[in-house]
Amino acid sequence: MRGLSRFRALVLIAGTGASLAIIPLAPAGAGTINNPLTVAGTVKCKFGSAESLKITGGGESHGASVGTGGRFSVVFGNPQLPGPATAEVRCDVAGTRTFRSTTFPLYRPTVGQTLVVSLVA
Repeated sequence: MRGLSRFRALVLIAGTGASLAIIPLAPAGAGTINNPLTVAGTVKCKFGSAESLKITGGGESHGASVGTGGRFSVVFGNPQLPGPATAEVRCDVAGTRTFRSTTFPLYRPTVGQTLVVSLVA
């Protein structure tokens, strides 16, 4: 700290640290930035087999493959909640691709960061 006396430098450093100490820290769940939500569960088609899906809701849209037993998992980075969500499901019927939609409420569960849903399209 060239040009400052040691005493002034110490006061400057201490003052900066003290001012940072007064800034209140928000609780982890209070902010709207970087607040991910995982939507996971199962999906099945009324006709055919579920191959993939795209979920749109909370100002975001994410796709996923459907695994064994119709299982899927999608992560929303910072959704605007609560609100409606639409799942567009690719159902293959006798080798033909069809797309069916279903809706569900998108919200943050009271416990954890994963919203578990069972979808039928």
